[in-house]
Amino acid sequence: MMGILDLKRFTSLSNEQCEIILGVAKNLQVIADLSQADIFIDCLLEVDNASFVVAEAKPTNIASLYKKSMLGQIAYEEMEPGVLFSLKTGKPLFGSRGITEERGIMQQDIVPINDQHGETIAVLIKERDISQVVQNERNIEQLMKATNNEEKQRVFQAIVVQEIHHRVKNNLQVISSLLRLQMQRTHSEEVSEVFHDSISRISSMALVHDYLAQRGIEEADIKVLIQQISTLLVSSSIIPGQHITVSVEGESVFCSSDQATAIALIVNELVQNSIKHAFPSQNYGKIDINLRRRKQMVTITVTDDGCGIGDSFSLDDTSSLGLHLVEMLVEERLQGVLSFPVYEKGAKVLITFPIVSEATATIMPRHN
Repeated sequence: MMGILDLKRFTSLSNEQCEIILGVAKNLQVIADLSQADIFIDCLLEVDNASFVVAEAKPTNIASLYKKSMLGQIAYEEMEPGVLFSLKTGKPLFGSRGITEERGIMQQDIVPINDQHGETIAVLIKERDISQVVQNERNIEQLMKATNNEEKQRVFQAIVVQEIHHRVKNNLQVISSLLRLQMQRTHSEEVSEVFHDSISRISSMALVHDYLAQRGIEEADIKVLIQQISTLLVSSSIIPGQHITVSVEGESVFCSSDQATAIALIVNELVQNSIKHAFPSQNYGKIDINLRRRKQMVTITVTDDGCGIGDSFSLDDTSSLGLHLVEMLVEERLQGVLSFPVYEKGAKVLITFPIVSEATATIMPRHN
């Protein structure tokens, strides 16, 4: 998602200088998607010795570092010294680290934007999450300090797990980027929709591996994953003018990586299905997801306040690949039950399944 301020209104730049910045801004979304990072253009706010965001683009293939738009936000020199340094000196700056609003660790790369006379009029900023990189650095440091073989083995195993999930996530994101490039070459709305759905599924799987890579563990908090997937879907699937919100409530539930991947795909399909079909005659709506655990049983409830699915609905009567995928994943991967109870306010879906620990996940029976 991209946005830009009215440069002539909010800056004292000349028309020629504004055109240069607008020319760079046209490519922000492509840059954000290719680099899988948040991209900003900042201009100097001379009176307050600060900078402010005049253009932004959030990546559509991974979750953004920021929940809300940063357009117009002011950053003072003590908060972002690298940005002010580049704006004042015209020199690029790479590898600067900082803390995001989500308390994650990000790396900032800054490149000046110059006018036809070589004067720096703005800076192009790339911000990406490096929490995993920092965690790996700490793990290696801990490994070097380990005093016995058992401790070294434990730390080494955590590093290996992180690296495996990190590589899987990167491979999935490469596939997603390739599909996105291919999608841009087609002029068929139906084919574009198929590409979009596939990209969304791959991105949901990548989020699971990113979560596991950052923590070096084999169990995931599916509430956190569902929140991340919902944020990604809202930013990439809602058309301009739509106001659809997704809320995630309930308790944290930890499950195996195998189950977490299945749940990520299921939630992706259900939320995307609601966004597409639940609000055909209105530009607003609400999707609620609730998690509840009772001993080893977990229930995920997904509801929306849209047009509903009708009393006679049956999976056997629909050609929806997404809903058939949900049914298969619930039954075969979660060993659970999928149901569509009557719901007066819109549509309601229930998924009930047993928690399977990573140790026993490989011996659970599968349907043929």
